[in-house]
Formats: sequence, C-alpha cells, structure tokens
Amino acid sequence: MTQRETSGPASSVDIGPPAPTDPLVPATELPTTDLSGTERRRRDLGRPLSALVVLVLLVLWWVLTSGTETIDPLYFPTPESLWEAVTTLDTQLLDDARATLWRVLVSWISGSALGVGVGLLMARARWLFHVLNPVIEAVRPVPPVALIPFVILWFGIGDNGKIFLGALACFMVMVVNTTVACGNVSPVYVQAARSLGASRNQVYRTVVLPAIVPEILSGFRIGSALAFAVVVAAEFQGADEGIGRLIMSASRTLNTSVVLLGTIVIAILAVALDLLISRISAHVTRWSANR
Repeated sequence: MTQRETSGPASSVDIGPPAPTDPLVPATELPTTDLSGTERRRRDLGRPLSALVVLVLLVLWWVLTSGTETIDPLYFPTPESLWEAVTTLDTQLLDDARATLWRVLVSWISGSALGVGVGLLMARARWLFHVLNPVIEAVRPVPPVALIPFVILWFGIGDNGKIFLGALACFMVMVVNTTVACGNVSPVYVQAARSLGASRNQVYRTVVLPAIVPEILSGFRIGSALAFAVVVAAEFQGADEGIGRLIMSASRTLNTSVVLLGTIVIAILAVALDLLISRISAHVTRWSANR
C-alpha cells in the first residue's frame, strides 16, 4: 500500500487533491465492479495454481530430505521427523499456539483501535497533529523489539509486556495509515456534502469515514502480520509458554524439527487471520471500484 506524506492533518476542507476523472465518462455514471469472462477465469485459476505450487514444494521437500538425502536433516528436517515432532509435543503445541494467538489478537485489536482513533483525531485537529506527529515520527522508526530489555524491566516476562510491544507496532501502523487515508479523501466529496448543508461532524461520519474504510482494512492486514512478528520475537526473550518460547527452547538443543514445526504453526495462524480480514474487507468494501 502506497502512502503519500502529508505536511499536516486532514481537515474537512483540506484533505488532498481530487482523484483524477475521465472526461469521457459522465459524472453520474458509477464504475462497474463486474468481472469480465477472462478476468473471472483468471481468478478461478488462481486457487488451483496456488495449490499446485504448494504440492510441488512438498514433493521437492521430501525428495531433497528423505528421498535422496541431498540435505542433511540437521539443517532441514524431513517430513517424517516433522510428523514425529507433532505427535511428541501433542497438547503442548496447542497450548503454546493458543497462548501466542491470544497475545497477538489482544495486541492487534487494542493497538489498531487506538491507532485509528488517534489518527482520526489528528486528522481533525491541526493543533493535535502538530503536538503528536513529532513524537510519532521519532518513535515510529524504532523497531519494537529494540524495547524488549525495557519492557522486561517494566512488565517482567508475563503477557503484558508482549501485548504492549505488539500493540505499539500496530498503533504506529494504524495512526499513520489513518491520518494519510483522511488526507487522500477527495475534497470534491466534502464540498458536495457541505453544499447540501452537512455539518462538519456529518461530513466526517458520512463522507470521510466510508472513504477511508478500504485503507483502514489494508492497515489491519499489515498490523496483524507485525503483531505476530513482534509477539513471537518477544517470546524468544522470555515466556512461560508460546510458540516463540517453543522455538527458542528447541534451537538450544538443535531440534530443528520442532523449530520448523513452530515456524509452520506461526505461518498457519498468520495466514488464517489474514484470510479472515480479507474476507471481511471484501464484504465491507464490495462497493469499491478497485475490487
């Protein structure tokens, strides 16, 4: 997702240049979202093709590790050793996955909600933008994992510190995403609402908020991936349970099967959450011309 930098907050009358329009298309004509036959066939072909790629990778994995033993199992485990790790860990794997997923969801929801709220306030109030923006721009480039030593001192190795780091990462994404999204709303829509007698609050509620929904949902997808990365990294440094703790414990004994298993579990959880957000986004923004 591309974002353009804004020099100030987006107000109801100063929210960026209007989107380009085609002079050959009447202003009352809405863009169609119907897919042509060719586009529909291409989209229908995507899923089988993705499944085929996954199948090829699995076969290649077996051939290189078990079939021909080209790769030493110490460096990359075989499918058989991976399955053995699954059966050995049993309920411990589920408990660790549940702990990590809970931390990710709490940090993602809380950080994203706070980021959207603060971003909307910064877009409306110029003075608040000038107060908060320097702080946000100073903290935003700092990787949240760099704060792990301080977080351990402040919160210990419990859940609170990991949730704080994940929420911080999501907050930084969403506050910038929301502010820029408000700045990208075409002033033509705002002026049209104003000409019909809409108040400033009505303009934000009926024009600005619906217009920024697609970008906000895209930010949620980015935030969910960041939450997984930060929470698991925090679990590496110390945790009673979690996939990060499982991977770190296995790496100390060169148990690469468990390391790979933990990595796969993280990928499955992250992809599942991303697919859920994508489905919700497709339903909520089905009116969008870009879909």
